[in-house]
Amino acid sequence: MLEVYNFKIIQSGKEIEVYDYQTKDIVRGYKRRKRQTKQQIKQRIANQTKTEQLDMYRYKKEKEAEEKKQKEKTKFSIQRTRSSIRRLTNANPQLDKFLTLTFAESTTDLVEANKLFHLAMKRIIHAKPDFEYIAVVEFQKDVDYHGNKKENGGSVHYHLLCNIKTIIKRDRFEWERWFQNRYWKYGFVKIKDVNRVDNMGAYLCKYLSKEMFDKRMFRKKKFFCSRNLNKPVELTGIKAIMFFDKFVKELPLKFEKIFESEWVGKVKYTAYTLKSDLPSNK
Repeated sequence: MLEVYNFKIIQSGKEIEVYDYQTKDIVRGYKRRKRQTKQQIKQRIANQTKTEQLDMYRYKKEKEAEEKKQKEKTKFSIQRTRSSIRRLTNANPQLDKFLTLTFAESTTDLVEANKLFHLAMKRIIHAKPDFEYIAVVEFQKDVDYHGNKKENGGSVHYHLLCNIKTIIKRDRFEWERWFQNRYWKYGFVKIKDVNRVDNMGAYLCKYLSKEMFDKRMFRKKKFFCSRNLNKPVELTGIKAIMFFDKFVKELPLKFEKIFESEWVGKVKYTAYTLKSDLPSNK
């Protein structure tokens, strides 16, 4: 179904983001033109005349334009990933433990590391069906403590926000050893209580370093989450306007900026915090 709108709200728990599209209407629901496959691109180049193929000036210009476009896509992908993690985190304030899982031996194979990670998550969920988490995948730095470059690059590790219950009778280090022996048998565990942090999404995004977006992560999932989490709620058009007038209009403004892009035109972005949670979809 085709949808046209110029006003959008995203509610992530108490955090509200407002997008006011000032110069372009946003259109959803239409079918995008299929991208050309590598074989089709090769065939198109092969069908060009020799004169076209020898036009090096035009070739260089097209290559530069393509490289610029790819950089913009990469930048957009990073921003989209950060926004997705931030919103999902803010929609789930019950996640009040910050857990870091590392490998005892250097593990640079992302596919193998993710297999071990998912096995560990299955062990926890089997024992604790109400376990919820958001996990961010990262590589450690490519140089060691002395500044020497690591042969196979930095090892994979995971940062999790979760609702795991610690055992009060044990101190933190004893609990970490217990968790390591029971669920994460591949390395080390660190846990931190973060239930006093405001805007948890912004807090987690501080841990998203550049290593998260290196070439080894290309076309790979950069974060995982359990299926039973609250999802951010998106409203567009008249529904968004009604929500804004009823719940947001009188709130103090937290943040405001105006940006412009080729795809969405000029946009006014504002952010607010609700005084209390509103019902959200599970």
